[in-house]
Amino acid sequence: MKVMKYLFPILFIVLLAGGCNFSKDNSVQFDLVVLDTLRIPFAGDIHAGTYAYNTGLIYNYQSGEYLKFDSSGNVLAKNTIPAQGKDGLFYVNGLKITNSGTILAKSIREEIGLLDENLTLIKKTRMPFPNGSLDLKRNQNAIEIYKNQLLLFHPGRDNKSPYELGYYKNNYLLEKLDPNTGQASPFLKLSPESQYQENLHFEPPTALINRAGNVLYFAFNKEPLISAYDLEKNGELVNSIPLDSEGFVQIKGQKLPLGNDGSVVVEGEITNLIALKNGFAVVYINGLTEEAAQSNSIPGQQLKIYSNETGWSKPIELPLNILFLLNFAVDGQSFYALTNPASLPAGNNQAIVLKMQLKPN
Repeated sequence: MKVMKYLFPILFIVLLAGGCNFSKDNSVQFDLVVLDTLRIPFAGDIHAGTYAYNTGLIYNYQSGEYLKFDSSGNVLAKNTIPAQGKDGLFYVNGLKITNSGTILAKSIREEIGLLDENLTLIKKTRMPFPNGSLDLKRNQNAIEIYKNQLLLFHPGRDNKSPYELGYYKNNYLLEKLDPNTGQASPFLKLSPESQYQENLHFEPPTALINRAGNVLYFAFNKEPLISAYDLEKNGELVNSIPLDSEGFVQIKGQKLPLGNDGSVVVEGEITNLIALKNGFAVVYINGLTEEAAQSNSIPGQQLKIYSNETGWSKPIELPLNILFLLNFAVDGQSFYALTNPASLPAGNNQAIVLKMQLKPN
């Protein structure tokens, strides 16, 4: 496939291009560049996806189809796994490709599937208790591997509900699962800087986790705060970094759980969290209040990078037709983003994946 290099002003009618700055003097700017467009035969919506070790993977819940492709968009394998039964996996909203080529598929129930390189389900490990947070959000990166154990967001231990007041304050955030024995143990405590330390009701969150080396990054999707934990020190909190975004819209905590009073049209949300060698990146939407909606459209996703040495970058506006990033990389490396199937013409039977790069301006 011929590699196409062009900036988003050419590719899209609507450009939401931004700059990214890693230096202390705010002098370095970056453009978001499309290197190639991959067209992959795949029908329907896409509920989860990932890219690692030169391999991409996408999944559709309705059909149960999994498809694996290479860096040029060539199909490597595809398979259909039913949602029910002994050989099935219910709604999967988290996928992870391991360094051996096998794939972890996290169901919103208590199942974690292991798929081989041909996308055949070869094993299912069940958590010892049900998932108390049945959130149907797509592509939640809430599973990690560390020293042959799985770290995952799976609240509900001891029949406690994560919707109860003070749940995350009084309980652990994650579970550590041994996939060989099926035994799980609670892991990781809430940052003292988190809003969930307050004795107030908040909109129920879900969690995002990602690891680089011995550092695990954790964030709730509805809180503009990212926490780093040292896995070598049994999950000791390193620090918590507030997301540098003044426009992040939240439904405030309440003494009585009354919910949205109508003042929030779209909640702010962190939609992706990516660990990097010297920091992390987040994809998020700021949200929209009823007051601001009179003069503003629904906000798109933004990408922001945090360096342990220089702090936050400037935000990069992602095109409105991006559904989610399959992965992310800095230092001139390419990464992949999935185009929202809903933005494509009716009857389309292709998944459109963009190969992208951050380039100094």
